[in-house]
Amino acid sequence: MSWLIPLAVVLVVFGSVYWMKPSPRDSRLAALRLDAIKAGLQVRHHTFQADAAKTGVRENITGTCYTLVFRQPAHDEGKPRQQLLFRIVGQPAWETAGLPQGLSWHDLPGDPAQGQEQRLALAESLGAGIRAALTGLNDDVLLLELYENRVSLIPAERKAASAEGYLQVLTALAVLA
Repeated sequence: MSWLIPLAVVLVVFGSVYWMKPSPRDSRLAALRLDAIKAGLQVRHHTFQADAAKTGVRENITGTCYTLVFRQPAHDEGKPRQQLLFRIVGQPAWETAGLPQGLSWHDLPGDPAQGQEQRLALAESLGAGIRAALTGLNDDVLLLELYENRVSLIPAERKAASAEGYLQVLTALAVLA
Protein backbone atom coordinates (compact mmCIF):
# COMPACT_ATOMS: atom_id res chain seq x y z
CA MET A 1 0.00 0.00 0.00
CA SER A 2 2.86 2.39 0.73
CA TRP A 3 4.13 1.88 -2.83
CA LEU A 4 1.08 3.77 -4.17
CA ILE A 5 2.29 7.11 -2.81
CA PRO A 6 5.66 7.11 -4.69
CA LEU A 7 3.90 5.83 -7.80
CA ALA A 8 1.37 8.69 -7.62
CA VAL A 9 4.17 11.24 -7.17
CA VAL A 10 6.07 9.85 -10.18
CA LEU A 11 2.92 9.91 -12.33
CA VAL A 12 2.11 13.50 -11.33
CA VAL A 13 5.65 14.69 -12.12
CA PHE A 14 5.77 12.78 -15.42
CA GLY A 15 2.32 14.00 -16.44
CA SER A 16 3.21 17.63 -15.70
CA VAL A 17 6.39 17.46 -17.76
CA TYR A 18 4.66 15.65 -20.62
CA TRP A 19 1.82 18.21 -20.62
CA MET A 20 4.32 21.05 -21.22
CA LYS A 21 5.81 19.33 -24.29
CA PRO A 22 4.62 21.00 -27.54
CA SER A 23 2.36 19.01 -29.81
CA PRO A 24 3.57 17.93 -33.28
CA ARG A 25 1.35 20.64 -34.83
CA ASP A 26 2.87 23.35 -32.62
CA SER A 27 6.39 22.15 -33.49
CA ARG A 28 5.57 22.18 -37.23
CA LEU A 29 4.12 25.71 -37.07
CA ALA A 30 7.09 27.00 -35.06
CA ALA A 31 9.50 25.56 -37.64
CA LEU A 32 7.45 27.04 -40.52
CA ARG A 33 7.43 30.50 -38.93
CA LEU A 34 11.16 30.35 -38.10
CA ASP A 35 11.93 29.38 -41.71
CA ALA A 36 9.84 32.34 -42.90
CA ILE A 37 11.75 34.74 -40.63
CA LYS A 38 15.06 33.32 -41.92
CA ALA A 39 13.81 33.87 -45.49
CA GLY A 40 13.28 37.58 -44.74
CA LEU A 41 9.54 37.68 -44.11
CA GLN A 42 7.97 39.49 -41.19
CA VAL A 43 5.75 37.18 -39.14
CA ARG A 44 3.05 38.35 -36.74
CA HIS A 45 -0.34 37.31 -35.43
CA HIS A 46 -3.05 39.53 -36.89
CA THR A 47 -6.83 39.92 -36.82
CA PHE A 48 -8.42 41.66 -39.79
CA GLN A 49 -11.75 43.34 -39.06
CA ALA A 50 -13.94 42.75 -42.11
CA ASP A 51 -16.45 45.38 -43.23
CA ALA A 52 -19.55 43.26 -43.80
CA ALA A 53 -21.80 46.16 -44.79
CA LYS A 54 -19.44 47.27 -47.56
CA THR A 55 -18.25 43.94 -48.98
CA GLY A 56 -20.40 41.07 -47.77
CA VAL A 57 -17.51 39.43 -45.89
CA ARG A 58 -19.12 38.21 -42.69
CA GLU A 59 -16.34 36.98 -40.41
CA ASN A 60 -13.17 38.58 -39.10
CA ILE A 61 -9.97 36.87 -40.20
CA THR A 62 -7.44 35.84 -37.57
CA GLY A 63 -4.16 34.14 -38.34
CA THR A 64 -0.44 34.41 -38.76
CA CYS A 65 0.46 37.14 -41.23
CA TYR A 66 3.53 36.75 -43.45
CA THR A 67 4.68 40.11 -44.86
CA LEU A 68 7.28 40.94 -47.50
CA VAL A 69 8.36 44.58 -47.31
CA PHE A 70 10.03 46.03 -50.38
CA ARG A 71 11.78 49.29 -50.97
CA GLN A 72 9.82 51.97 -52.76
CA PRO A 73 10.97 55.47 -53.59
CA ALA A 74 9.46 58.06 -51.28
CA HIS A 75 6.89 60.61 -52.36
CA ASP A 76 7.97 64.17 -52.95
CA GLU A 77 7.15 64.97 -49.32
CA GLY A 78 9.62 62.32 -48.15
CA LYS A 79 6.88 60.12 -46.66
CA PRO A 80 6.90 56.41 -47.47
CA ARG A 81 4.24 55.16 -49.87
CA GLN A 82 1.83 52.94 -47.92
CA GLN A 83 -1.48 53.13 -49.77
CA LEU A 84 -3.57 49.97 -50.00
CA LEU A 85 -3.81 48.77 -53.61
CA PHE A 86 -6.20 45.84 -53.08
CA ARG A 87 -7.30 43.26 -50.52
CA ILE A 88 -8.54 39.71 -51.18
CA VAL A 89 -10.27 37.43 -48.67
CA GLY A 90 -10.84 33.69 -48.69
CA GLN A 91 -14.55 33.98 -47.92
CA PRO A 92 -17.68 34.44 -49.99
CA ALA A 93 -18.38 38.10 -50.72
CA TRP A 94 -20.05 40.24 -53.36
CA GLU A 95 -17.19 40.80 -55.82
CA THR A 96 -15.18 37.89 -57.28
CA ALA A 97 -14.16 39.29 -60.70
CA GLY A 98 -11.10 37.52 -62.09
CA LEU A 99 -10.23 35.62 -58.92
CA PRO A 100 -9.89 31.86 -58.40
CA GLN A 101 -12.87 30.12 -56.84
CA GLY A 102 -13.13 30.64 -53.08
CA LEU A 103 -11.54 34.10 -53.12
CA SER A 104 -13.32 37.46 -53.11
CA TRP A 105 -12.39 41.12 -53.28
CA HIS A 106 -12.67 43.00 -50.01
CA ASP A 107 -11.12 46.17 -51.43
CA LEU A 108 -11.16 46.46 -55.22
CA PRO A 109 -8.06 47.81 -56.97
CA GLY A 110 -8.11 51.32 -58.33
CA ASP A 111 -9.04 54.71 -56.98
CA PRO A 112 -12.35 54.72 -55.08
CA ALA A 113 -13.23 57.89 -56.99
CA GLN A 114 -13.34 55.82 -60.19
CA GLY A 115 -16.57 54.18 -61.18
CA GLN A 116 -17.40 50.65 -60.07
CA GLU A 117 -17.21 49.36 -63.66
CA GLN A 118 -13.68 50.69 -64.13
CA ARG A 119 -12.54 49.15 -60.85
CA LEU A 120 -14.10 45.78 -61.78
CA ALA A 121 -12.35 45.89 -65.16
CA LEU A 122 -9.03 46.54 -63.40
CA ALA A 123 -9.77 43.69 -60.97
CA GLU A 124 -10.50 41.38 -63.91
CA SER A 125 -7.19 42.32 -65.55
CA LEU A 126 -5.24 41.70 -62.33
CA GLY A 127 -6.93 38.33 -61.86
CA ALA A 128 -4.61 36.48 -64.26
CA GLY A 129 -1.50 37.69 -62.42
CA ILE A 130 -3.00 36.78 -59.06
CA ARG A 131 -4.00 33.30 -60.26
CA ALA A 132 -0.50 32.75 -61.67
CA ALA A 133 1.12 33.83 -58.39
CA LEU A 134 -1.11 31.57 -56.30
CA THR A 135 -0.51 28.41 -58.36
CA GLY A 136 2.62 27.52 -56.40
CA LEU A 137 0.93 27.90 -53.03
CA ASN A 138 0.14 24.62 -51.27
CA ASP A 139 -2.19 26.33 -48.84
CA ASP A 140 -5.51 28.16 -48.59
CA VAL A 141 -5.54 31.95 -48.63
CA LEU A 142 -7.46 33.59 -45.79
CA LEU A 143 -6.32 37.16 -46.55
CA LEU A 144 -4.06 38.77 -49.14
CA GLU A 145 -3.18 42.47 -49.05
CA LEU A 146 -1.07 44.46 -51.48
CA TYR A 147 0.18 47.90 -50.48
CA GLU A 148 2.58 50.17 -52.32
CA ASN A 149 5.42 49.10 -50.04
CA ARG A 150 4.52 45.57 -48.89
CA VAL A 151 2.46 42.48 -49.57
CA SER A 152 0.88 40.44 -46.76
CA LEU A 153 -0.57 36.94 -46.70
CA ILE A 154 -2.56 35.18 -44.01
CA PRO A 155 -2.62 31.50 -45.01
CA ALA A 156 -4.34 28.56 -43.35
CA GLU A 157 -0.89 27.02 -42.58
CA ARG A 158 -1.73 23.50 -43.76
CA LYS A 159 0.71 20.59 -43.43
CA ALA A 160 2.00 20.96 -47.00
CA ALA A 161 2.82 24.67 -46.53
CA SER A 162 6.39 25.92 -46.71
CA ALA A 163 8.11 29.23 -46.08
CA GLU A 164 9.68 29.05 -49.55
CA GLY A 165 6.21 28.75 -51.09
CA TYR A 166 5.02 31.79 -49.15
CA LEU A 167 8.08 33.78 -50.24
CA GLN A 168 7.57 32.82 -53.91
CA VAL A 169 3.92 33.90 -53.82
CA LEU A 170 4.67 37.18 -52.06
CA THR A 171 7.52 37.94 -54.46
CA ALA A 172 5.31 37.24 -57.48
CA LEU A 173 2.58 39.49 -56.08
CA ALA A 174 5.05 42.30 -55.32
CA VAL A 175 5.43 42.77 -59.09
CA LEU A 176 1.79 43.90 -59.23
CA ALA A 177 2.57 46.89 -57.02
